[in-house]
Amino acid sequence: MFHADACDYCGECLNLCHYLDFDRESGGREFKKLVQGEKVAWLKDCVTCIACNEYCPKGARPFDLILKRLEEEGDFTEKALRDQMAERFKPEGEPRPVESKDRVMSICVMQGNMPWAIQGQLFETMPLLKGKHYFCNVLFAHMGDESVMLNRLQAMVDNLAKSGAKEIVFVHDDCYAALKGIAPECGINVPFRPVHVFEYLRDYLKENKSKVRKLNMKVAYQRPCASRYTPEKDYLVDEIFDAIGVERVKRQYDGINAVCCGVEVAGPGLKLFPRGKNFEPFQEKNIKDAKDHGAEAMVYLCPMCFATLNKKVRDAGMKNYMITDICRLALGEKLPEEKPL
Repeated sequence: MFHADACDYCGECLNLCHYLDFDRESGGREFKKLVQGEKVAWLKDCVTCIACNEYCPKGARPFDLILKRLEEEGDFTEKALRDQMAERFKPEGEPRPVESKDRVMSICVMQGNMPWAIQGQLFETMPLLKGKHYFCNVLFAHMGDESVMLNRLQAMVDNLAKSGAKEIVFVHDDCYAALKGIAPECGINVPFRPVHVFEYLRDYLKENKSKVRKLNMKVAYQRPCASRYTPEKDYLVDEIFDAIGVERVKRQYDGINAVCCGVEVAGPGLKLFPRGKNFEPFQEKNIKDAKDHGAEAMVYLCPMCFATLNKKVRDAGMKNYMITDICRLALGEKLPEEKPL
């Protein structure tokens, strides 16, 4: 929800944007037009990376207004594509009951598009919630449509709560973002503690320290767009890397300055976001930045980031790991050589 009373039109949200050409003065002027309901030509050039919410020094959540205006315009993405995607992720019936435990894990729909990333001992210690009943629909923010995401959020919370768990670990960053970064803004009560996969991995590695073998590797971390909703937990990445003997290279496109992966296709038959924006220069700069700073691999949290960048990263001579992959590797597990999507 955009907080108009907090916005002072400083222009920092648009000034810091990687994809729009504004300074603070012009950015403040143009964002004021958006607040006042005026048409702005730059709106369709937004890549929906959510970064402006994190850039805003006042916590006004400018992206929430941008998303609202994109939906009002109605032509950011083809309506037929949005409808098709909404139907694809619409749950039917009731979620399958799971074993009653105080802590469970949600893997959302990741088993369908990257099953290799949710295998091994990390996923054997608690019941798994999987399927469309637990899907957060945050991807619709990338399609310029907030309604599908917001209208389905309460049902997602209710379905998760039916597990009876006091804590739910979320492997999908978007799901955690929906519960910690969006639900409170909508006045939705979450009757369990959402646990980010970072916290889970950090704690698991500590508890199983005797199994961990240091990898002595340098990596770059590809930060997902959804992390803009909950940047406060990102310090855990460094704690995970430290536990497994991995150095996170210091580079330009990391942390708050991360760039969007530029996803257009996220798996077989899953074409998304045909926005016409040329992301290739940003992808090339991102990968070159990692390589030039000595990274041997790119580490991902988001399945769509992996799907988008993995081939180009391989072509640049680096390896690709989901963050669960690299933890499993440190725990002595053998990873599949091929990781089809």
